[in-house]
Amino acid sequence: METMIKEFRSKSLSGNTIKIIAIIAMIIDHVGWAFVNTDTSSAAVMHTIGKITAPIMCYFIAEGNHYSKNRSKYVERLALFALISHIPYNIFVNGGKIALFPTSVIFTLMCGLLALIAFEKIENKPLKIILILLLILMTYQADWAIFGVLFVLAFGIFYGNPKKQMISFTILSLCKVIYGSFIDGGLNFYMIVPRVLSPIIVILLLSLYNGTKGGSKYSKWAFYVIYPLQFLVIGAIALLVGRV
Repeated sequence: METMIKEFRSKSLSGNTIKIIAIIAMIIDHVGWAFVNTDTSSAAVMHTIGKITAPIMCYFIAEGNHYSKNRSKYVERLALFALISHIPYNIFVNGGKIALFPTSVIFTLMCGLLALIAFEKIENKPLKIILILLLILMTYQADWAIFGVLFVLAFGIFYGNPKKQMISFTILSLCKVIYGSFIDGGLNFYMIVPRVLSPIIVILLLSLYNGTKGGSKYSKWAFYVIYPLQFLVIGAIALLVGRV
């Protein structure tokens, strides 16, 4: 049995490897938004790849919540990088203009972590529900609004039970497809395809997760650093070539 476990782990993916895949997918997605016409097959492929990033990061927020020795510092780190990422994100999505809204997915991840902490730590049920709802609503003007927090909660509440994690993620993803199809973006084939296919890729990748961190002690900073940087680079190029 021990040999089988070692063999399985040698063929599966560490957390760091999955995060690297997610980072590459994110860059592909943002290059697609900046330079590829949305109503094309190429854009659909790029966004299908790219939409795996946020759910994967939500999963690892739940993982981080479980393993973190200091959750306050974890929240502070997310808050700091949400602040750092705000201007680069606006440069990318607002064509160089800086505004209070919208804001980046790191803010959504921070709210997801706070919601999960509230779920676990607050015993007063009405207060718990109110706080979680407020945190969900706070992300309405952020990337991966509402659903990012719900994904973190689903992965965190069912931590240790992969089957329930994936079932809840699938249900929420279907809700997001419906929400996106009728409210956010409309019934556009090239937008619906990524929303439907990307959760399948997420589930396949997470099914290969072997529970190990992998990478070095600096690996956890990769997403935080690359996230705002790629917005600055892609956004600047897009501005220079007149794409925004």
